[in-house]
Amino acid sequence: MERAGIKIDPSFFANFSTDLEGRISDIEQTIYGYANQEFNISSPSQLSEILFVKLALPISVTKKGKAGHYSTAVDVLDKLKDTHPIIECIQNYREFTKLKSTYVDTLPKLVDKHDRVHTTFNLTIAATGRLSSIDPNLQNIPVRTELGREIRKGFITEPGNVFVSADYSQFELRIAAAMSGDEGMITAFNNDRDIHTETAALIQGIDPKDVTKEMRYAAKAVNFGILYGQGTFGLASGTGISMNEAKDFIDKYFMVRPKLKDMITKFRGQADKRGYVETLLGRRRPTPDAKSPAYMVREGAFRAAVNMPIQGTAADLTKMAMTAVNPMLPKGATQLLQIHDSILVECLESDAEQVGKLLKQTMENIYPSLGVNLRVDVSIGKNWGEL
Repeated sequence: MERAGIKIDPSFFANFSTDLEGRISDIEQTIYGYANQEFNISSPSQLSEILFVKLALPISVTKKGKAGHYSTAVDVLDKLKDTHPIIECIQNYREFTKLKSTYVDTLPKLVDKHDRVHTTFNLTIAATGRLSSIDPNLQNIPVRTELGREIRKGFITEPGNVFVSADYSQFELRIAAAMSGDEGMITAFNNDRDIHTETAALIQGIDPKDVTKEMRYAAKAVNFGILYGQGTFGLASGTGISMNEAKDFIDKYFMVRPKLKDMITKFRGQADKRGYVETLLGRRRPTPDAKSPAYMVREGAFRAAVNMPIQGTAADLTKMAMTAVNPMLPKGATQLLQIHDSILVECLESDAEQVGKLLKQTMENIYPSLGVNLRVDVSIGKNWGEL
């Protein structure tokens, strides 16, 4: 994958850079208008002065840092977003400048003579065993915003080729179901039912068809948050519900998913007593900080201990699938990227359907004794943004 690289369209990035430059210029003028003066928007101290002194926005959502000015960090701006229209403009300004400097203007400088970018994959950097990507990091190409997703359209194939992407669906949740032995989750996954709707229905004691969008959203937040040791505060912050509501929701969650709670307790105990946790395939992560006298350090170690066996197993199985599928790919087909739970292949357009079926079959059946059906979604496109 490192040798193959992935092709980009330099003209796309040049045009995108020009577009972003115009957006940044326009939004700068809007911000200056709200502030009634020009200033360095990227300067935390100057921005703090404008927001909390000149515009007198509430300081209850922030605090002073070592430099003596109030914080203008991402979480602070999120809390201020309904207090003044300048906040959304600042958030957009930060997004546009980040996209331009980190990706749009930088990636074209890193291509070889064939306009291909070559990343470096690390096998042993991430503590969970996931592959990580550096120089440049192609695993964090933006996907969360509409404009950020546009960048992926600049990654293209050679003429006559297409990309085939195979992505595990709810991979870590399925592994958590298998490792905990939770019959309800296993049954839901094996019958291809919506796990978030089903969880919400169990917690609320209602029929799945009566689950509201808000109920499902909260259940989804707990389902995924539990894998990362999320507690009451994290759920409340992420969903906008009160601390009491979050605590009640988590308590009910563990009532309907008792084996998940048992699994979490087991992993915490292993970290404390054995000094390590391990994946389903036996790869270990030492947990020396579980013995730390400092509460925050100790709790951090326990959160990592809960997550590592699950995320680490996902990493193990994905790498097994990559290894298994590679010799079966048709001539000219090449694995280009692994982005955590997905594999990206470039192949002849005429081979795309065959490659998609091969990826899906191999990835879904990579560990038959798991006890939970794995599901892989396949997509095909001429550029990465189409997937």
